[in-house]
Formats: sequence, structure tokens, C-alpha cells
Amino acid sequence: MSENIREIVFECLMETEVNLKKSHLVMRDVLDKYDYLENQDKNFIKRLFEGTVQKRITLDYALNFVMKKPLERNKAEVIEILRMGAYQILFMDRVPDSAACDEAVKLIKKRSRAELAAFVNASLRSVSRQKAEILSFASIKDEAQRWSVKYSVPEWIVRMLNKEQKLGEALIASFDRERPTFVRIINKDREETIIKEWEASGVSFEKSSRFDSVYKVGDFHGIWELYGFSSGDIYVQDESSMISVSTAFKKEYIPADILSNLKVLDMCAAPGGKSVYASEFLKGNGSILSLDVSQQKVDLLKENVERLSIKNMECDVWDATICKEDFMEKYDLVIADVPCSGLGVMARKSDIKYRISNESMITLCQLQKDIVSNAILYVKKGGLLLYSTCTMHKAENEKMAKYILEKGGFTLLEEKQLLPPVDDTDGFYFALFRKEK
Repeated sequence: MSENIREIVFECLMETEVNLKKSHLVMRDVLDKYDYLENQDKNFIKRLFEGTVQKRITLDYALNFVMKKPLERNKAEVIEILRMGAYQILFMDRVPDSAACDEAVKLIKKRSRAELAAFVNASLRSVSRQKAEILSFASIKDEAQRWSVKYSVPEWIVRMLNKEQKLGEALIASFDRERPTFVRIINKDREETIIKEWEASGVSFEKSSRFDSVYKVGDFHGIWELYGFSSGDIYVQDESSMISVSTAFKKEYIPADILSNLKVLDMCAAPGGKSVYASEFLKGNGSILSLDVSQQKVDLLKENVERLSIKNMECDVWDATICKEDFMEKYDLVIADVPCSGLGVMARKSDIKYRISNESMITLCQLQKDIVSNAILYVKKGGLLLYSTCTMHKAENEKMAKYILEKGGFTLLEEKQLLPPVDDTDGFYFALFRKEK
């Protein structure tokens, strides 16, 4: 293994924890930068970085378990090196504990202060010696606190979700498991060829029980390397997102004879999954206007339009909280997949749980109301409004659906809260409304 591999991970952690960059974007950029590395090295970087971020609460508990002074009293670079070492010792069986300790000592000498080497070495060797006791979590008597530490989810989130969803440990444990990648084969004529190419390249795949031409895939190195992606024949999207869009396009809600002229507005569209899926239902007919608040997000939309050769979708920059008079009662289907707390995708984006707070969720709920207040104006009489989030927080979900109904003029057609341990999807919510004629 290259001698700088752990230093690359260290730099990623400093970007995430100190510079507050989103972990999935940091990982994407570093894998692009070091694309020349062997797959073994890239896999190690990904596993160690993502694991250290995901298990931060557990790692801090383990280190505080063996240290005399609180971990947080150390400098940031020392904390990240200790977390990296502890993760290897506790969760990476193929890495010898001695190697994890020795590499941490080398790194602290190079990236911090040499006189701290003995402290880092002693701390990590203590974690190694007391591994079984640490991972028993026996010292934590309070149930919610124990789940918080064991599955590395902030305690206030554990208590909130336990109160609202009443699924106990099963729900909290689901955030500590890797979520699979689902892809939808858009070009059905090439499905057989794509599957053969996957087989030839060692990609594992399993057909979805919910959707035709949708597969759970694994054992590939980067989505750009997955056969069918760069050619625009496949699209990556979790089943939970597909369920919401497919519900809106049920024949009883959108009859086949109006599809050819259907007008769709996707108000917060990036990166574009729901717009892309809507375009498939329209089969190149009708029109889709996909908007988002920044040029960067709209560029993501345009990348998809170009890669997938979508002809009936336009993209533009627009702040969904600003009312547009020329949108009034213009659209047959308005999709409001609003900014949310993201608690339903914590298993995919681990740093979400560390950034969100009760206060920020209050602000989010007001933002959602501002967007919804405009969305209801843009739906034609007799048209549909699809409201959705990737969270399990009732204030952002069921209470927001109630808010829409209280505004008047809408009937609730379907509502669904998808939960990881129940539905085997991301945590996702949607509500579909019909505007009264």
C-alpha cells in the first residue's frame, strides 16, 4: 500500500471536520484526483474516510474511554489522527492493530508535533487492549444514549425518531449500514447488453422486486466506470424516490391520453432524479421545467439532460421562495421536493447528522412553507402537487401535508412515509394532492 494513503484520508477528514465540506463531495473529488491509484488503495481510502466520519460518536466514546483528558481538548489534527487509528483498530479486521498505531505515530510526527507521538501511541494501544469492553457499551445504562454511541447517531436525533416513529433500535441501527446503489436502465433495448457487460466486469446485480429494469448493483469502482452510465443508458436513483414519482404517474391520476401535452414543473430539481424519471413517463412528449436555486445545481441538471439526451426538459436558475406570476395555474404536475433535514439519507451522507440541529430544522420548516405556498399557486385546477422529502421528521412531512390542506383547494390522494427497516429504502416521505376544479 502506498505510504501516503493514510495522509490522504487525514486531509479528507480535515476538509470535512475543520473546513466543513460535505463528506460525499470530498470523497468524490479525492477519488478523481487520485484516480491513478490501484483499486485496493482507493477502496482503503474510501473505507477509512467514510467509516471514520460515520462512526465519529463511537470513536470519540472509545478514545474518551481510555484517555485521562477529554478528546475535544486536543487540536483538530490530533483528534482526526486518533479517530482514524481507532476506526482501524475497532472496525477494520484486516488492518493489524500494531500497524494502525505505528501509522498514526508516523502521521502525527509529520502533520502535527513529534512530542505527541507517545500520547497517540499509548491512547491507541489502550483502545486495542480494551476493544471488547469498549464495544460492549456496557457502561452506558440509558437506552437512547447507548444506541446513540453504538450506532453513532446524535442522541437528540435518536430520542426524536424513537418518539415519532416508534421503531426502536431497528431504525437507529439502519443508519449504521451501507445503503445499496440502485440503477434504472433507461434504454430498455440495451438492457440485455448492459447486464452481460456487468457480468463480464464482475459487477454484482440483483433485479428490483418493485420496478422493471431497475437493479441493485455493487462491486464496481465509481459510478462513471459502471457500464451504461457515461453512455446515458442508466440512471442512479434510490427506489424511494422512484416510488414517489411513479405514484404521481398512476393512470388514475394522470390518464394516458393527456401525457402528450403534460406540463411538469420541478421546483427544487437538482440533481434531477425526479425530473429524469418524469421524462421517461412522458416518452419525450410534454414539457418539464427543472429549476434550482444556484447555477452550480442547475449545471448538475444540465449534465444529466446532456448525458441522457433528454429532449423535453429545460433547466434554469430560480429561487423557489420567490413567486413567479407567469407560473400561476400553468402546470399539470408540480413537484416540490423541498430542502429538508436529510435524516432519511444519513446512511449515505454521514455528516448530515452532525450538522443538523433543532434550530436549523425550524428554519427549514419555514423555508418549506415558503416554497409550498408558491407551489400550490402553480398547479392547474384539476392538476397534481407532489410534495416530498428525504427525512422522517413529522414537522417536515405529515405536518407539512396538513399545512397544504389547510391552505385550501387541495385533496390528499396518497401519503407515504418510507422507513429503512420497514421498506428497505432510504427514509423518504411523499404526499400527492389534487387541486380542486
